[in-house]
Amino acid sequence: MPRVRLVLEDENGNPLPGTEQVYVLKGECDTLNRIEAAVETFKKSALPTLEQALLTRAQEQFVCVQKKGPVLPER
Repeated sequence: MPRVRLVLEDENGNPLPGTEQVYVLKGECDTLNRIEAAVETFKKSALPTLEQALLTRAQEQFVCVQKKGPVLPER
């Protein structure tokens, strides 16, 4: 069975710790219908986890910026 490996990376291409996920596509994936079904199942299982990781990272960055205060433009 085919597998999909997702790894979130930062802007420099470095993997973010704890974000690697491996998903096994269900079924034989030997016909278009089976491939479509496997991809739909993959999206339903992988995307919520991916979205949660992205939202958590964005929230952590926001909190970090808030603690430092706004950056004032140079004069």
